Parts: sequence; structure tokens; C-alpha cells
Amino acid sequence: MDATALVSAWNALVHHLACVFTRPTAAVWEQLALGWVLHRGPATVTGMIRTLGPLAERHWTVYHKFFYRASWSLSDLSAQLLTKVIYPLILRAAQRNGRTGKPVVDLHIDDTTAGRYGRHVAHAGWFKDASCSGPAYKGTVIHWAHNWVVGAVTLRLPRWPLVRWVLPVLFALYRKQDDCNGDHPFQTRQQMAAAMVRQAAEALPGVIWRVCVDGQYATRDMVAGLPAGANLVSRIRCDAALHDLPTGRRRKGCRRGPVPKKGKRLVKLKELAQRTDGWKTITVSHQGRQVTREVLGIVCLWYHVCRATPVRVVIVRDPDGRQKDDYFFCTDATVGEQEIVQRATDRWGIEESIQEAKQQLGFENTRGWCSKTVNRQAPLAMVLVTLVKAWYASAALEEPRLLPKGTPWLPDKQRPTFLDMLSALRGVLWRHRIFEHNSGNSTLARQVHKLLAAVDYVLCAAA
Repeated sequence: MDATALVSAWNALVHHLACVFTRPTAAVWEQLALGWVLHRGPATVTGMIRTLGPLAERHWTVYHKFFYRASWSLSDLSAQLLTKVIYPLILRAAQRNGRTGKPVVDLHIDDTTAGRYGRHVAHAGWFKDASCSGPAYKGTVIHWAHNWVVGAVTLRLPRWPLVRWVLPVLFALYRKQDDCNGDHPFQTRQQMAAAMVRQAAEALPGVIWRVCVDGQYATRDMVAGLPAGANLVSRIRCDAALHDLPTGRRRKGCRRGPVPKKGKRLVKLKELAQRTDGWKTITVSHQGRQVTREVLGIVCLWYHVCRATPVRVVIVRDPDGRQKDDYFFCTDATVGEQEIVQRATDRWGIEESIQEAKQQLGFENTRGWCSKTVNRQAPLAMVLVTLVKAWYASAALEEPRLLPKGTPWLPDKQRPTFLDMLSALRGVLWRHRIFEHNSGNSTLARQVHKLLAAVDYVLCAAA
């Protein structure tokens, strides 16, 4: 597979999303996507234009207006990303429900902060984030930032069975209550997350969605907002009020009134974990390696959150005693303990994907300050993360030289990181730009001049 074919594969993925824009705006989108991927440094529009060089054919103001004036919708972009880019990967993963035969997909949702500077930046506020640096008070890191809720599809492809392909696709900016109005009513993060699941189900109605979220999303709003057919895995409090399933009969000696909706109160999970019988040993994939865990599962009611829907609660224990006990639940009581633990373990992939977008594509380094730019610019960094991974998942199968190369300290490297994927794409695009676009009727001196100019910029940007 030559460089032209690899570049065409990338252009096809970018072009899949072009139908969201008008024809002039679609051309700007394709140029910005190229400049964004090639640019090294903060995700500023000026930096992208300078990276494009003569390829930026429009006036420089057009590229800025793409974010704050052009007519396009982020939700439409997410829907198109799901149907045109991610759905073919879902079919390739070939994970299907044994009873219905429908594709089964994991959707992980989490929130993160993107640090900003300046009081004039729209929708910014004080948010806490333990993963960032800044002033701390009693162990809690608080900084001036935007708070994004992100939804990512997680797949395992046959070529890389131990690699989690985490593809960010759904985005919502959390706004505090005093920053909302009639045009934008206040929503909690849990309500935003439930709306994301519904949006994904509307885009791909023939898919069974398995949602996994952190413990803060284990609320009634989240569970009640799930679409039909979707189920949820999350953490559960160790002191949650759990009950037996209802017997369907009135209490002894009670002849009037409704039938009780729940059974007797169960002991707390910490006390239940002291049992010595009923434990099972399972093996789950964790960060590319197999680990052993002991689990104890029960079917019960968590009436405070799930109402009368039976849930399966799982207590997870490290047999070596190095980690504390974990507690998870699933809104589908027919799901087994091993699947619940594996889904909860895979949820960490969205944390890694957010870090990739921040460190490599400038999710946290955008400079827009008005409302439209704030709502549009940062999510495009994660859209490009998904496009880069989708391109690599297909291109690396056809072109072995794109596979990760061993190093002196890791000679048997087989699993590509996102930086490996991005570096492979940048190498393909730069080689095509230098050697293909500088051939033809131009003189040798002009070719050498353009070649040296391009190499000089790459070296300066890498310094």
C-alpha cells in the first residue's frame, strides 16, 4: 500500500464527516483537519494555518470563522462519526448478542476538565480535577476550566485482541446553574450522560449498548434515562440500601394495602464481603495482561436508584490482597459476574483517551473564548483522535511498516500506542506532501527549496 493510498484512506475518513457542513465549510474542515494533525504544539488556528502553508487557500479569517460563525452542529457531527466511521469498526469487531444476533458495543462515559485562562472565556468556572496541577485544598485540585462530559465507544478488534480501541464520539459541555438560561436549561452531568446514550441509540438503533460509568453517575436520572435495550455497569456504594426481591405476597397478618415492592433489607456490602462461601475465581484482561480476581455476586433490588428493576451486585476481591475490595452493579441481572468486572476494568480506557487528546492534539490548549467556539473547538481534538485510530486500524493491516517498531528497552513491542498511530499518520502525510506535491514541471531548484522549507518547519516545531 503506497503513500498515495494511505493518504486517500485518511482523506476518505475526513470526507465522511463533510456532509455535516455546507460545501465551502466542508473544504475548510478538511484543511483544518490536516493542519491540526500535522501541527505540533497548542491547538491554535494560527498554528494550523502556518502548518498548512500554501495549502491554506482561503483567507485566514475564514478558518477562525469556522468555529464561531459557520453553520454546523456538533451533535450532527457525532451522529455522522458513529454511522460512517465507527459502525464499520463495530461490524469488524464481530461481537454480537447470542440471543438476538445484534452487534454489542461498549459505551464509556466520564467527565474531565480542560484548564483555561481569563475571566472572559465563556462557560468557564472553578472545577475540581485530581489529575491536573494547580492550587490544592485538602487534597482537592481546583482550577479555572471547562468541564466536559465525554462518551467513547470501546472495541476490541481481531488483529489486536489485547488492545482497547477507545473512540471518543459524544461530547457535552457542563454549565453551572447560574450560567444557564431559557435557551440552554440547566442539566446535571448525569442527565447529560443519559442523553448521550439516547443519542447513540438513535444514531445506531440496531446496536445493543452496554454502558459503563463512574460511581458519580450511578443515579436515578442516569438509570431512568437509558433507552430500551441498554444496560449500565457502575460502582455502587458499600453502604447502599439493598433489598431482597419482592415475594409478591403481603406480609403475614396484613390483609389490606398494596403488595410490597421490595423484600427484606439486606446487610451492607462490607458485611456481605466477610462471607467465606459463594466466591468464584475469574480471569479478566487488565492493561493487556490476564489477572485473577475473586467475585461474589447477588441479585437484589437497589430501590433508591433502580426502583423495582432487579440488579446484579458484584463484590470483587484481589486474591493477593494488594487492592481494596470493589463493588459494582449492573442494571441487567442476567449479565454474569465476569462480564461486569471486565466492563468495569475496561472503563479506564476513556481516561487514557482523554489524556491522549490533551497531550497530543491540544484538547486543553484551544484559545477560543466566545460561546460557539468554546462548544465546538475542543471536541474536534477528540474527533481527530477517533479518526486517527480508525485510519490506523485499517491502514496498519495493509501496510506492515506502520506497525510499531521495537526499541532497545522494549524490543518486542507489539501493541501500538496512540502516539505510534499519530506518528505513523504524520509520517505518511509529510512524505506525500513533500515528494508528491513537489513533482511535475517545476524546476529542481524550486523543488529543493520547498523541500528544505518543509523539513525546516518540522525540525523547528519538534525542538
